[in-house]
Amino acid sequence: MKKIFLGFLLCSLILFNGMIFSVTASNLKIMTENFAPLNYEKDGKLQGIAVDLIGLMLKEMNSKLTVKDIQVLPWARGYKIALNEKNTCLFSTTRTKARENLFKWVGPIYQIKEGILAKKERNIKIKELKDILKYKTGTIIEDVGEQLLTENGIPLKSLERVGGTGAVDNSLKKLAAGRIDLFTYDELGSKWEMKILNIKPNDYEMVYILSTADLYYAFNKNTPDSIIKEFQNALDKLKKDGSYQKIVDKYLK
Repeated sequence: MKKIFLGFLLCSLILFNGMIFSVTASNLKIMTENFAPLNYEKDGKLQGIAVDLIGLMLKEMNSKLTVKDIQVLPWARGYKIALNEKNTCLFSTTRTKARENLFKWVGPIYQIKEGILAKKERNIKIKELKDILKYKTGTIIEDVGEQLLTENGIPLKSLERVGGTGAVDNSLKKLAAGRIDLFTYDELGSKWEMKILNIKPNDYEMVYILSTADLYYAFNKNTPDSIIKEFQNALDKLKKDGSYQKIVDKYLK
C-alpha cells in the first residue's frame, strides 16, 4: 500500500511540474515598443527585424504564441513589467552592465553602431577621430553622436550641425549630394532612413565607430532556464541556416 502511495505521489509531482512548465511557456507575455526598423507597427501590423525573428523562433519551438500575441507598449511600462512580473519578455533591449543581472537574455538580435558614415566611393580613411577635421562632418544637434564627438575633443564649430524636424533626412540628402563628406549617426537608423529616401545603403560605409551596443530579448529573471535555452537554441539555428540574414536584408537592403 505504501509503495502504491509513493508511486502515486511521484507521478503527481511529475505531472504537477509539467503543468507548471506548460503554463509558464504558454502564458509568456511578450512585449515591444515602436522602434523601426527593429520593431514597429505599420498599417496595424507589427513588423521589423526583431519581430519577424521572434515569430520564426516561436514557430521553430512549436509554440502556440505568434507575432499577433505580442503587445506594443510604451518603453517605460514594458520595462517595468519585464522587471517585476514573471513570464514576461521585452525587446529590443540594450544589454548593459547595469542591466546584466536584472534579466535573463536571449540574443543578440542586432548590434547598434554609433559612428561616422561616408560614401564607399570616396574611400575615406579615419584612423584617429581628429582626422574628421579634414572633412565636412554632419551631425544632429544634441544627438548622442554629436555628444560623443565633442566628448572626444572635436569642437562644435567644426561640425555641420542640423536640427529640427527632418534633421536626419536632410543630413542624409546632403551626404548623398556631396555637400558633406561624413555624417555621424547610428548605422541602423541611417540605413533605414536611406531606404525610405531611395538612397542605396550599400553605397555607404561606417568609417569610424564611436560606440556599440547589443540588443537582446530580455526575459524576467524568474523565467525558467529551460525556456531561455529553448529560445536561444531557436535563434542560433536561424542564424546558422541563413534565415536571420534574410530578415535583416529585407529591412536594410
